[in-house]
Amino acid sequence: MKQKSNRVVVISVVLLSVVCIFAISVFAIYNKNGSGNKFYNNVIINGIDVGGMNISEASNVLETDFKANRDKLKISLKYMDKKWEYSYKDFEPIDDFSLEVGKVFNSISSNNMFERFLKKKQLNQNDGKIDISYRKLLGGFDKKLDIISDEIYTELIEPRVEFVPNEKNPFNYIEGQSEVVVDRQKLEELIDDAFKDNKNISITIPTVTTKPSITIDSLKSKTKLRSQFSTSYANSNGDRKSNIKTALSSFNGLVVFPEEEISFNQTTGARTKQNGYKPANIILNGVYVEGTGGGVCQASTTMYNAVLLANLEILEVNKHSMPAAYVPLGLDAMVSEGVSDLKFKNTTDEPIYIKTWCDKTCAYVQIYGLPFENGEYYKTRSEFVKSLPHSGDRVLQDTDGKYSNKVTFKGEYLRLKYPHEGYEANVYLEHYTKNGELIDESLIRHEVYLPQEGIIIEGTEDLYDGINLPKNDVKFISPQTTSQTNGNNVSGIINGKNAEKYNP
Repeated sequence: MKQKSNRVVVISVVLLSVVCIFAISVFAIYNKNGSGNKFYNNVIINGIDVGGMNISEASNVLETDFKANRDKLKISLKYMDKKWEYSYKDFEPIDDFSLEVGKVFNSISSNNMFERFLKKKQLNQNDGKIDISYRKLLGGFDKKLDIISDEIYTELIEPRVEFVPNEKNPFNYIEGQSEVVVDRQKLEELIDDAFKDNKNISITIPTVTTKPSITIDSLKSKTKLRSQFSTSYANSNGDRKSNIKTALSSFNGLVVFPEEEISFNQTTGARTKQNGYKPANIILNGVYVEGTGGGVCQASTTMYNAVLLANLEILEVNKHSMPAAYVPLGLDAMVSEGVSDLKFKNTTDEPIYIKTWCDKTCAYVQIYGLPFENGEYYKTRSEFVKSLPHSGDRVLQDTDGKYSNKVTFKGEYLRLKYPHEGYEANVYLEHYTKNGELIDESLIRHEVYLPQEGIIIEGTEDLYDGINLPKNDVKFISPQTTSQTNGNNVSGIINGKNAEKYNP
C-alpha cells in the first residue's frame, strides 16, 4: 500500500515537471525579444515589417516610407454643403517619428513575463499588424479638426415667446435651433480606419444633434387668454380718463413669473405730475375732492377683477369708503400710496402676460398664460346682504372761516355732501365647467360700506340789524328710517349717487 502511494507521488511530480517545461517553452516562444529593446519578430507597422528592429531603426524605416508616399496623401472632409480639403503640404512636419513608434513599442512589450505573454498573444491574433494613423504623423492635424469643429458647431437656442401687447395678436413665437456638435471621437476613428486602406480619403463628418427641449406648439399652449375684464368711464372727464390710461399703461406688457408678487403701487409709481398724472376727484373723508391721480382706483379695480377671473392669488385688496359705481358691490380695489395697495401673485406654473388698453369709453385688462383645464372658467358674483340706514345731516360751524366766501352768518348754510346709506355685501368666486355647470364657489370677500352722514356748513356771525338772510336752498335731511334698496336696484342707486365722473 505504501509502495503504491509512493508511485503516485512520483508520477505526479513527473507530470508537473512536464507541464512547467511546456509552459516555460511557450512563454519563451511568445516573449522572444519582448523583454529587450527590439520589436517581436513579424511585427508589421503600416505595412512594413519592423520585427527585430529597435525603436530608432523602425522610426527611420517608417519615416523614409512616409516621405516617399506623402505626395499621395489627400484628405477631404465634408459636412452638408461645406468641404475641407488638405494635402500633406497643409500640415507641419513632425521632427521625430520615434515618439509614435515608441508608443507602439510600449503598447506591445512589458518587463512582466505574464503580461508580455498576453500582449504577444493579442498581437498574433491581429497577424502582428499595427497601424499608426497618418493623422498622428501630420503635424497640426488636431488643430485643423478643432477649427472645423468650431465652424460646424451650432449653439442650442430654445424657442421663445415675444410679448407684443400693442399688436392685435400679442405674441410672436421665435423658432429655436438645435445644437450641432462634431462627434470628435467617431471622426478620428473614421479617419484612422480610412488611412489603413488608402492614402486618399474622403470622410463625411459625423455630428451629434441635440434638439430644443420645448416646441413652438408648447409655447402657444402656454399663452392662451386666461381672463379679461373691462370697466366703463364713458362719463368721466378727460383728466380722469388720462389717469386711468396712465396707471394701466404701467402694466401693459408686464410678464409675471411663477410665484412672483406684484404691487399695484410699486408698478405704477408715485401719482405725481412728473409721472403724468393729472388733477381729478378722489375720496377724502367721505367727500369727493380734487387730487392728483383721481381715477387710478378704477384702473386698480379693473386689474383686480381680471386677476380674480384668472384665479391668481390676491395678497391684498381693500374697498373704498363709498361704493364704486363702475363695479358691483365688494369688487372694488382702492389704492392709495402708503395706505392701501392691490397685490397679487402668479400661482401658476408658467409666466402670465398682462395686456391693458383704453378706448374712448372703457378700460380693459387681459391676462394670458396657461389655460384652465378642459375649458373651465371663473366668474364673480356680488350678493347684496342689506342696506345700512344713514344718520341724516350734521351741521358744522365754519369756525376757521374756510367757507367764509360762501357762508357768513348764522342760519346761512352750505351743503358739503349728502348723506348716503351704507351696504353690506358678500362676493363669491364661482368655478364653471366648459358647458356652464357650476363646479364650486367660494366666499372671497365680505364688505361693509358704512353709511355716510350729510355735512352742512353754517356761518358763525350774528346778523346785523337791518340785514336779512339771503334765500337758502339747503334742505335738511333727517336720519333714514326705511330703505327701498335691494339686490335688484342697488347698482342703479349707487350709479345715481356716485356718478362715474366723481368716482375715485
